[in-house]
Amino acid sequence: MSKINFLSIILITSLLSACGFHTPYKNTPLNASVSANDNNTFATELKKRFNLEAMQSLSIQIGDETQKKQTASYKTTGSANSYTISLSVPVKVFNLDKKLLLSQDLTASTHLSKMSASQADRLQINEAYTQLRNTIIKKLLRRLNRLNEN
Repeated sequence: MSKINFLSIILITSLLSACGFHTPYKNTPLNASVSANDNNTFATELKKRFNLEAMQSLSIQIGDETQKKQTASYKTTGSANSYTISLSVPVKVFNLDKKLLLSQDLTASTHLSKMSASQADRLQINEAYTQLRNTIIKKLLRRLNRLNEN
């Protein structure tokens, strides 16, 4: 009888794990103090994502973001057919005891094709940098949630 119970428990556990079921994890609201330059767009966007009513448990230092654009030109006229743009932001995360938890340059990149040097293309590049910034913020928030669980 115990072998049947054991096998049924293994079967139920494997079925539940196959469908994505997991035990709930600690889900505390996230708030952190962010220090950066006054005109740092990344820090401004990051501050909007925190729960201001929650207790601050982390301290984040944001460096200046680095934007890189590589142009690929295939025509003889010199117009660019595509751009590869990347965004890098140095981030340091500390807990309340000033212990360093994370020190890393977070990066994201994308490829934009069929472009020329017109005003609309510059707006498209600016929008792409905004999307890259949001991608990096999502990555950072996932890491901060994991650090906040501990």
